[in-house]
Amino acid sequence: MSDKDLIVLGAGPGGLAAAMEAASSGMRVVLINGSHLLGYGLHGAYKSKGMWELAKDLRVACKVGRGYAPSPSACVDFEQVYQQLTEGAEELSTMYLAQLSRLGIEFVPGFAHFVDPHTVEVEGRTFSGKYILVATGTRPRLLPGMVADGRQVLTSDHVVDLRHPIGSMTILGAGVIGCEFASIFAAFGVEVTLIDSQQRVLSSEDEDVSAFLDKVFQRSRVRVYQKRRVRSITSVGERARTELDDGTVIETDVALIAIGRVANADRLGLEDVGVMTNPQGYVKIDRCMRTTVPHIFAAGDVARRPDAEDVCLVHVAEAEGRHAVRAMQGLDTDLAYQHVPFIIFTHPMVAGVGDNETMARAKYPDPRVVRFENARNHRLHAMRSFEGFVKLVVGPQGDDRILGVRAVGPQADTLIGEVSVMIEHGIPYTALLRSFHAHPSLSESLQNAARVLAGRLPGSVEL
Repeated sequence: MSDKDLIVLGAGPGGLAAAMEAASSGMRVVLINGSHLLGYGLHGAYKSKGMWELAKDLRVACKVGRGYAPSPSACVDFEQVYQQLTEGAEELSTMYLAQLSRLGIEFVPGFAHFVDPHTVEVEGRTFSGKYILVATGTRPRLLPGMVADGRQVLTSDHVVDLRHPIGSMTILGAGVIGCEFASIFAAFGVEVTLIDSQQRVLSSEDEDVSAFLDKVFQRSRVRVYQKRRVRSITSVGERARTELDDGTVIETDVALIAIGRVANADRLGLEDVGVMTNPQGYVKIDRCMRTTVPHIFAAGDVARRPDAEDVCLVHVAEAEGRHAVRAMQGLDTDLAYQHVPFIIFTHPMVAGVGDNETMARAKYPDPRVVRFENARNHRLHAMRSFEGFVKLVVGPQGDDRILGVRAVGPQADTLIGEVSVMIEHGIPYTALLRSFHAHPSLSESLQNAARVLAGRLPGSVEL
């Protein structure tokens, strides 16, 4: 048996961050992992963003009217894409393993389960720890009766390792994952059909964001079925057959199931040691990441706080992992979720931080909202990209706090870090009026939105 100060179950973003935070402060750490190093953060998030970058480059290469000869006949070699993404993932894995070694963290491959509240077993070896952190992440959600065979019927775990050429794809789910892959594969020249039970794509965001993305999908020839439910998805020969609840049958080369993910908490033996989960199977934690057993913590996508929304992002998992370690060390600080930035890798991208307009109007009587159109931004004009906007959401009259920002268009991610810091520290939007923003850059749209709101630049404000 090996005695440690901390046992970390899962080497995804949350587990890795926690292990390195603990080891850096002198704790003896063992990190147990039964899947890919960095979990979905590397195998899924990194690889899908690598695909997005390749798709973006292809869109530019095929774009007409830019003053150079486009390549309309450009085709995608999925085997080469796979090799590039795999090589990149292996490079990052090697780098992280070296960091773990330098910090003296014992890395143990394999799936662990609890033996008692302080002990876990993995492939015949037992480890005992003063503290245990559960950071085992999630896996793709499937509908009852559906089987993902990894060839014709795929999940988001499979699709990033696609190696054979395809001409058509059906995607079930028009949330973040579904919309991202619809954009990527449409740019690759694949005929995409997107199916969702909601009234609009990306329904978690404001209607104007959904409408913008829907317009982009129409132009990209992505066929969208809204307010539809899937009765079955099956492999038929070398094709995927999707049947909708109205009897419509769609046959494509592959089908991608992108309807969310479920917690990897059901195979650890948590119930045997008193750790409680919620009805959806996620580990219950308090604001310090502590479970119902005081010395057992949980962080990342596998866990849910009662006072925080479902925020499944790599940077959130990392922050929660470090936060859990600080709580173990008696540093009882809070982790605020009101300023979490996010990026949705569609073409063009959607980025945001804080409340969107819909959320703000539900919380406050009269929030102030202003949109600054990308067509007025010099940098985007130089890129000959005129669509999209930056939307600034501020408190009611007398309350100049920034409640949130949504940006839609190329390089939309470049301004949300700035806003995240402003929200966290309560810096009013008026500070943007006095600050320098490089020219030409997308961040000028944020400053100009503030100028419109302050009445110093023509534009429309929603009150």
